[in-house]
Amino acid sequence: MTSRNTLKRRIRSRMGKTGESYASARQHFQVAKDSPMQTSEYENPRTRIAQNLQPNLWPDWVRDHPWLESFLTRAEAEVRNRGDLECTHFHLILAFLRLPSPVPDWFIQLRVNAEQWKEDVLVTIGVNSKANQLNTYVGYGNRMTKARKSLDPVVDVPLDRVSAEALRMLELARKEADLDGTRIDERHFMVPMMDWHPHGEPTLEELRHLTTR
Repeated sequence: MTSRNTLKRRIRSRMGKTGESYASARQHFQVAKDSPMQTSEYENPRTRIAQNLQPNLWPDWVRDHPWLESFLTRAEAEVRNRGDLECTHFHLILAFLRLPSPVPDWFIQLRVNAEQWKEDVLVTIGVNSKANQLNTYVGYGNRMTKARKSLDPVVDVPLDRVSAEALRMLELARKEADLDGTRIDERHFMVPMMDWHPHGEPTLEELRHLTTR
């Protein structure tokens, strides 16, 4: 019910901006059944720089999970938008915190300040970039600019690697999906997300109840 109300608010907001009818505005938010998240519509315009995953960067089994492919595309975009070379668990956290409903509603129910968490993650990414010298700043800035201007940033601005922590988050999400006998989606990613929360996390039972599993 909460996610439905959120959808209605987003539709009415678009109607007010574009003058469309309710039906036309609603079509803008339609999502394919086999992929609960579209990579073509990101909330943050600065993440609209890639529509595909970089080949051979992620484990082969990722291709069996449409939602995960779409989500990792967002995470890669976060990396390129900051001029980074490695996709870490912090980039995955940031991508998850930017997701549309029902994710924001879950954080509200958990009484987690998602916006503050997002800011903390951005600070951490900045520290981890090791951009403390002028030449490094210039290098990251050039890479960032190239990524945002490129028509094909996956090819023009390739990532070097994925961190072990990020891969561990994927494995945790996969184990949760295996328990449900389904493909990974945002519900299963709540477990590794909260596992990395700096101020503790709810129990698995609470998370499963929260995400209606």
